[in-house]
Amino acid sequence: MPSSLKVIFAGTPENAASTLERLHNAGVNIVGVLTRKDARVGRNRELQSSPVAVAASRLGLSVHKANSIDPQAIAWLRELNADVGAVVAYGTIFRKDVLEIPRLGWINLHYSLLPELPGPAPVQHALLLGKKTTGVTVFRLDEGIDTGPIIVSKKFDIDNFDTAGSLLLKLSEFGADLMVDVLLRGESKIQAATAQRIDAGIHKATKPNRELAKLDFNSTATALVNKVRAMNPEPMAWFELEGVAVRVIRAKQVQSTSGIPAEVKIIDSELVVECREGAMVLEVVQPAGKREMSGSDWFRGLRLEKLNLS
Repeated sequence: MPSSLKVIFAGTPENAASTLERLHNAGVNIVGVLTRKDARVGRNRELQSSPVAVAASRLGLSVHKANSIDPQAIAWLRELNADVGAVVAYGTIFRKDVLEIPRLGWINLHYSLLPELPGPAPVQHALLLGKKTTGVTVFRLDEGIDTGPIIVSKKFDIDNFDTAGSLLLKLSEFGADLMVDVLLRGESKIQAATAQRIDAGIHKATKPNRELAKLDFNSTATALVNKVRAMNPEPMAWFELEGVAVRVIRAKQVQSTSGIPAEVKIIDSELVVECREGAMVLEVVQPAGKREMSGSDWFRGLRLEKLNLS
């Protein structure tokens, strides 16, 4: 059944674009789409529209591009006379005056079971922490960071081989269906949101940087394999050998043989790195400036019997 609510959609990356398409195809009445301005990407620094802008154009929806909610954006939002706004990774915090523009405010799709893992990178941190389950939450935006009252949340199991990329794809599809359900149910569902119980000691899902992605082989194998999964596809886990950064694309945990942390050797055609507890196989690596290759092929190219990466 098509929605009677007039909805503004705000978002930028690919997962937001797939959610926009899901809402549109389900009959949600989207009266306008807010996304960030075209940006230069890739080696050639070509100017490209955001995935949300591309999807909105394909769907014939009105689009406004802005990197912040400036007076021009506010005027455009007010002209839409929308009932509610729906946000998926737009890329900026909304001020109180912006939150009050739609009659029912704004709802947001977040890829964790709030109040757990608030912040911009809940998927990466769920994997970093070794969680077996996570989820999605649709909540009403307030002036805090992922602190607004919850409309609905739903649990989702994490596969042992999930990376941040594969898990985000699954949660995007899962969460889009949840947001469709909220918007099609109408005003009463949105207004029935309940306040979060926020603990001051809760883990914040800050955006991973290159330093966080660095591998320290004096850590446990479990923690290191979790980091490899969490940092894929960006910023990618890495270590350094003689001034050259080597990305680790895929790894798995195995039993220790020598128990000497950071010792590297080939065992049964696999490149094994000893850790403080257990060991890990570097299945796929990518030295700086080179293609992806198996860890064992990379190591054979060094012409060493064994190595220590401490």
